[in-house]
Amino acid sequence: MIKAVIFDMDGVVVKTGSIHHVAEMKVLKDIGIDITLEEVEFYAGVAAEVYFKDILKKYKKTVNLKELIKKKYKIVYDILKDGVPVIPGALELIQSLKKNQIKIALASGSPREFVNFVVSKLNLKKVFDAVISLGEITNSKPNPEIFLLAAKRMNIDSKDCLVIEDAHLGVLAAKNAGMKCIGFINKDSGDQDLSKADLIVDDLNEITLDKIQNL
Repeated sequence: MIKAVIFDMDGVVVKTGSIHHVAEMKVLKDIGIDITLEEVEFYAGVAAEVYFKDILKKYKKTVNLKELIKKKYKIVYDILKDGVPVIPGALELIQSLKKNQIKIALASGSPREFVNFVVSKLNLKKVFDAVISLGEITNSKPNPEIFLLAAKRMNIDSKDCLVIEDAHLGVLAAKNAGMKCIGFINKDSGDQDLSKADLIVDDLNEITLDKIQNL
């Protein structure tokens, strides 16, 4: 029986995946790396530090990693200063789960500052039973650490947790954690392989309590 649902943030709760991609391509272009959109999308759900390290190594560039990440998020914040776009059905699903005594957590590979920014903008600060961000984990997805920590914070066994993810590596992380997983097809996240998920949807409004409990 599912007792808790863990939401990825970017691309599942908020429509920010393409914004991250735009910012990443811009800062990389500024240092002479013309990366393709497909390359960026491959790293969907991965911590920026891990992603940038891989790209810099691949293209043999040496730059200050912290400064690169700082510049990326400056672009992201500038784009979102007037509001954070929400994925249709996300807030309704969160409220429905809460109403039915299903615990909910937010598990994001983004820095805590950005997670807090999004949660604050959407007035969700007191809604989640646990919020996990980049600074609290050592290993990035597909490692299951982030989801296992979310389960621990909620005091729920991993086998009783369900993860909602829009990225290939996120789905793998959920399955590696021994959790059920719903793969959400988000066009902004690119062509992601969600085939390992227990259920795949292209609309969060398709997710009902009955479907969750029948996985």
